[in-house]
This record gives sequence, C-alpha cells and structure tokens, in this order.
Amino acid sequence: MVTKGVRPGAGPGPTAAPRSTGWRSCCAARVGVKACLQRKACEQEEKYEIPEGPHRSRLNKEQLLPKLFDGCYFYFGGTFKHHPKDNLIKLVTAAGGQVLSRKPKPDSDVTQTINTVAYHARPDSDQRFCTQYIIYEDLSNHHPKRVRQGKVWMAPSSWFIDCVMSFELLPLDS
Repeated sequence: MVTKGVRPGAGPGPTAAPRSTGWRSCCAARVGVKACLQRKACEQEEKYEIPEGPHRSRLNKEQLLPKLFDGCYFYFGGTFKHHPKDNLIKLVTAAGGQVLSRKPKPDSDVTQTINTVAYHARPDSDQRFCTQYIIYEDLSNHHPKRVRQGKVWMAPSSWFIDCVMSFELLPLDS
C-alpha cells in the first residue's frame, strides 16, 4: 500500500515499496506499468521484458560485465539525417564507447598497436579485434570508400542501431 505523495522505493517505512523490487525498470514497459497499477504492487520485470537485446542488456548489467561498446571507438563521417548525429553520440557514450574527433587511419602504427578487444563481439569472429568504427549514414546518397583494414572498419548507421537494439556487436558483411 502506497500513501499519496510517497513514491514507491522513495524511503524507509511501511508505505514505501522495497528498493529490491525493481519498480522503475518494471514500470518502464507499458504492459509492466499496467500490471503494477492493477495489482497495486510491483510485478517482476522479466515477465514484461522484450526478448533478446533488453534481456541481454539487463543480465549484462546485473553481472557487472563491460558495456556494449566498451573498448570501441567511433568516428561519425558525413551528414546524418535519419539518425541525428547527436543521438548516435549519446548512444555511444551510454554504451561505454568513445567518440573520435578525427577519422582513424587504418594503416597507422598507433591504430594497429591498440591492444584492446571488443568484449561483445562473437569470439570466433575477426571483428573481436576491430576497435575503431567509421560510421556513415547508409540512407544517404553518399557512400564513402569502404574500409576494413586491421582494427578499423567502416559500418552503416543502421548496423550501429541494430547492435544497440540487440545488445551485441553484429557481424558486418565482408
């Protein structure tokens, strides 16, 4: 039972929901909110979770594993209309990646001696060694020269969004 003016999980006392119930994340999904309101108690969020990406993301956070783009660097080349560049940059930083202000040079000794591995890439893929991505807007008329050399790969913005949605570094076409 929650009294008026007291937010669930807001503080100690008999009127507040316990913090361990996951009230905020449970209520993040529309169906979860309805179920919470109907029962006047928090429901387990797993029942209302979208399968695949969000589930993997939640488990990743609970197990204190690296974020999706941990160890990855992104350069955004060209103009972005379908997915605004500012939004893409926010996604990179929220997912543990870093944004490059200059286009990486694939043949640079500095680039090739970076000693990190992409944690969320498939273990049997050569993509696990790629740490720098040049992202371009694939829906525009401009398609830059393809780069896939060592640790620097070219990728479309739709691939980037799909990676975020599925919470994995998806394979890139050869």
